[in-house]
Amino acid sequence: MSSIVTAVFKVTIGLLVNKGRDKAAEKLKDGDVTDQKFRGLIVREIDDIKSKLDALSWKDLGASISSFKEGIELLYEVFNKAIIRNKGGAATTRAACAEAFTLAEEMTMLKLTGLDESAERKLSSAKERFEHAREKASEAFNNEALKISDRILAMQYRVMATILETVDNPEDALAPCRVCIEELNSLSAVQNSFDVQLKKGIRAAMGFIGKDERRKIISSVCHMNHVIYDVTRTVGKDVSFWISPVVDIGEGKVDPLRDRRLAEVLRKQNMEHCSVLVSFGQEGEEEHKPYNSRGIATNSSGQFIVGDINVLKMFDSSGQFVKDISVPNDDVETKLHIRDVATDNKDYIYVLVRYEKVPGSKGFVVYEFSNTADFHHKFAVRGEDWDRGLTVNNSKVLLLSSSGVAVYETDGRFVRLFGEGKLKNANDITAVNDGCVMVVERYVSCVRIFSEDGDYLSRFKLQGLYVYRPSTAFHQASEHVVIAGTERTRTGHNLLRVEIFTKDGEFVHSIQIPEVGTYITRGMTVTKDGRIAVLLEYFGGTWKVLVI
Repeated sequence: MSSIVTAVFKVTIGLLVNKGRDKAAEKLKDGDVTDQKFRGLIVREIDDIKSKLDALSWKDLGASISSFKEGIELLYEVFNKAIIRNKGGAATTRAACAEAFTLAEEMTMLKLTGLDESAERKLSSAKERFEHAREKASEAFNNEALKISDRILAMQYRVMATILETVDNPEDALAPCRVCIEELNSLSAVQNSFDVQLKKGIRAAMGFIGKDERRKIISSVCHMNHVIYDVTRTVGKDVSFWISPVVDIGEGKVDPLRDRRLAEVLRKQNMEHCSVLVSFGQEGEEEHKPYNSRGIATNSSGQFIVGDINVLKMFDSSGQFVKDISVPNDDVETKLHIRDVATDNKDYIYVLVRYEKVPGSKGFVVYEFSNTADFHHKFAVRGEDWDRGLTVNNSKVLLLSSSGVAVYETDGRFVRLFGEGKLKNANDITAVNDGCVMVVERYVSCVRIFSEDGDYLSRFKLQGLYVYRPSTAFHQASEHVVIAGTERTRTGHNLLRVEIFTKDGEFVHSIQIPEVGTYITRGMTVTKDGRIAVLLEYFGGTWKVLVI
């Protein structure tokens, strides 16, 4: 089996190592720490934690930590055996541990199959130690006589041991880890800490846990939620990494991974990385910021392509500006306005452009660029009302109006028109990997499904009530359709709502993100690894991309 052991190991140990305490830890992401030094760093952290346990905590929690330490030592010996067997490749223990606090997109592959008898025996013994560590940590976590900090520490070891117990088949850890996080998020002290933190004034000051301890509880809980999210994204094969357990605070629910209200707490604890929310487009050089954006797409490298008037702006997966791609225009009297952007499975870029030429001439053109952003060709579109959306499916370009779908070959040949009579106020369109096409309509709050040939098949209802046109995209790997739009709360504030459905229309999950300001969605996309990116336009004339 070609394993992702290295990634799982480093994100797991990221729960343990205190990166603020040691310069060695700071250098991990640069690969600047020797194998032995990193090993010593882990052991030091374990011994330091054990030394601080009181007598009440020691019985189960201390036993768990001791077994965990033994398992780590054995696992290192297995890693060394695997490295020798794979000599000549890139795998090293240092590579296995480097970037212990973030998952690398390109992970060193380390095989834990075909080991010799000694390594197999050590791996089996390590897994037994982790099993014992998990069991004792579970007992400690359920001991209500322990301090809340010790119970959270016990859950930390329970999570790490659960993952490393299945280090050769890490997907087996996902279900029990989800149970761990649900139990952690359900602790009354955790719920109270989140509740008090999000209150203002005297109610916050009267919390039964002190401010510093409350912040530590919140950051620790967010950290563990993030570790499980990272592992799930790395080894999971479905949509489960989108479905994060929440903290119920009575008057609402808090998502530890996505709630912006926790940002200040995480910042003060140097734990900003525990939020999965990333935004870009409002920082950096003025000329790189989106100015009047419509449409966003992604490619297989995780880059984002944003349409901005008559230019495509490309950003890398972290939101750093890469380059501008100009849309060719041979006529200075013709004004071009990008309306939507899409990519196909070869990373070719398709751009829907509205043109206006004095006096009165206007229409739509589709531009095609290669996966290296070289301009290939363009073709004119029939009619003047195709600005609702663009998608590409099975070498076909599909354009959306308020009342129909037009299908073209990529060379510009017209194929068919469908949806008339069924679509009344269509808002966005996406293609499904079985050839079907989905169109979202706001006023009737539904998604309509058509066959590849344009036959109407069915529809399913949305959960949210959107105040403007919702956007949609399809995630190929999980075969789920995602809807994002602006929803108005009872208090009159805007809320970004993201809904996830199977391609058959079965509701899976929704995410609600409090976002400051008044805004509407101008497009969305889903990366290959499942990051949801929503293009937002704020009233007042600013734009940004929010990546979930």
